[in-house]
Amino acid sequence: MTYRNIIHTLTETRTYRHALFYQFPGGLRFELSKDGSSLTQILTALRKATMICEDALGKGNPFLVHMQQFIFSSGFELRDTIRELRLAGIEIPKIRDVWYEEVYESDEYEDGFWINCVFEMQAFCMENLLWCALVTDFPSFHPNPHCLIYLVNPEKSILIHPYDDRGLDVICRNSMELTILYEKYNAWLLDYDKEVMVQTFEQNKS
Repeated sequence: MTYRNIIHTLTETRTYRHALFYQFPGGLRFELSKDGSSLTQILTALRKATMICEDALGKGNPFLVHMQQFIFSSGFELRDTIRELRLAGIEIPKIRDVWYEEVYESDEYEDGFWINCVFEMQAFCMENLLWCALVTDFPSFHPNPHCLIYLVNPEKSILIHPYDDRGLDVICRNSMELTILYEKYNAWLLDYDKEVMVQTFEQNKS
């Protein structure tokens, strides 16, 4: 199965550029940071995200990375993205799947398209990737590739989206995998959506 097919199987070929938690009911949404200086928020988010992702992806195990970025017709944006990824120690391997998606009205973009790239990464690159995802709202921090980054465990059918320093979404078809994360990191669940998660996972126990 190709990397692209793995992603499409997990998401049932649905576009998921926006919040996974709302796109796929039954998932988890964690709050990563809230107070402090910009650097403090990023480092706090990195610490929490690393702990969650190591449990979800398997500490020391390779995983898939799905990157998405909107580019205009010229494609010049990719140069900056690739440069920033290299600064972060991320080299996109030759074995990868790349495809394009049209722009939908809901994307609020025009005159361009979304490019997708999926590849396998080793575990030691995880924190570097998380940094890149978490600094997206802080243009003064580098490396900062300004793209959407998703981490995937194909064996467990887990898809993780650290959307910025504030939070991280996790979805999975196996509710038991999510229940483990729900119980272990319950204190980090986002308050705004906690009632929905409590209803989902406490009901699963009965």
